[in-house]
Amino acid sequence: MKKVLHALSAILLVAVASRAAAFPAFARKYGMSCSACHVGWPVFNPQGQNFRDNGYQFGLAKDDPVAVSQDFLPVSLRTTVFYQFTRTTNQPSDQGPIVTQVGGVPIPPGVDILTGGLIAKDISFLLVVSGFGPDGTAGVESAWARLDNLGGTSWLNLKLGKFELDEPASAHRAVTLTTGYAAYGAHPEGTLVGFDMGENQVGLELDGHNARSTTRYALSLTSVNGGEGLSKGGWSTPMVYGHVQQAFELPSLVVPWVRVGALGAVGWWPTTFDITTPAGGTPEPIPGTGRDLKPFYRAGAEVSWMMGYPATPLFFTVAYLYGREDAGLAAGTDATGFDLSTASNDFNGGFAEVDWVPFSESSYNATPWMFFGRYDAVRYGRGAGDSDGATIGVRRYLALGPRASAAVHVEGHINWLKGTGAAGGNGVPLDVQSQTVLAGIDFDF
Repeated sequence: MKKVLHALSAILLVAVASRAAAFPAFARKYGMSCSACHVGWPVFNPQGQNFRDNGYQFGLAKDDPVAVSQDFLPVSLRTTVFYQFTRTTNQPSDQGPIVTQVGGVPIPPGVDILTGGLIAKDISFLLVVSGFGPDGTAGVESAWARLDNLGGTSWLNLKLGKFELDEPASAHRAVTLTTGYAAYGAHPEGTLVGFDMGENQVGLELDGHNARSTTRYALSLTSVNGGEGLSKGGWSTPMVYGHVQQAFELPSLVVPWVRVGALGAVGWWPTTFDITTPAGGTPEPIPGTGRDLKPFYRAGAEVSWMMGYPATPLFFTVAYLYGREDAGLAAGTDATGFDLSTASNDFNGGFAEVDWVPFSESSYNATPWMFFGRYDAVRYGRGAGDSDGATIGVRRYLALGPRASAAVHVEGHINWLKGTGAAGGNGVPLDVQSQTVLAGIDFDF
């Protein structure tokens, strides 16, 4: 955890480059504004969710690639040019606890390259290459193909590749740029498990929905991210994940739409490996030899609702997530000297988010403003790391047309981590507070 805290500022500076959230190539294909599918780019509205569920199809003649001009290429680029300042307290040093302060404009800022859509009717795909940041490297963030409407029904669709899990709120379409959803990546102190619910997983997914996506489900079998290839057997570090949602369209101008959902997951992580020792080096585990797999679990629920007119909504999402990791999936001792490997540990976490589009205009730039705020919290059964985070911000959309989108983005974030900092005078680790301010231009083409 302390290594994570040391790297906090650097992580925050490059976090923007990993948000493959918007795809204006679809707006170009259909001649629509981004606001047709988004509460405010990049947050989906019900129509955007349905379009994605259908495999990037509206069920119109223009869906078929043959019906689109040969000049059209389903390629988009996204980047965010920004200034960011981060202040972090109680960091360890030879001089005792200190405050670190990091600010600047990363050059280059990082770029997402996206291509996706239909190969042919009911065969869809997505490929996202993300990176090209200060270190010059890039990687494949998403790469999947999907067979849509198997047997002629929207209740059976099969996806294979590297993809985002179906979540209460998408980690890859989050409006916040300084921080992600804390509960998605939560782990008890000393954990060996690399799973992060917000990261893309490798495997297959069976999903389905009704005509308007008011009822929908997703069931995934994947390798746990960070553990691909660690354990031996037919499926390395396997995980099963499921999510169901039910929405209600209400005859009310106050609350016209409500959605509830539930999720659950069980995964397995290896705890024993064969070892190799390079000449003059230290012993290392051999990938593919992991065994004695131990299970970890996730379960949760969410509710989302809109208030006001669908074109200018207050959009709320509240989610709860419970996690547990069995004994043997942690190492080391906590501040009290307790051996973390001898007992299971758990956590309770979640978030509450609101996105508000206060008014619209009669132009292609129909939703010029969006205000947003979120509160994240995680509480562990044992050990350090309890966290609270608050984020507020505003986006001023300069363009939301079929050619490109651009927004001025200003955001502030404050976070508290309990017992993860430098040791205090009594030897007990201090709490850490980090404060981040970001301002920049987020655009895609």
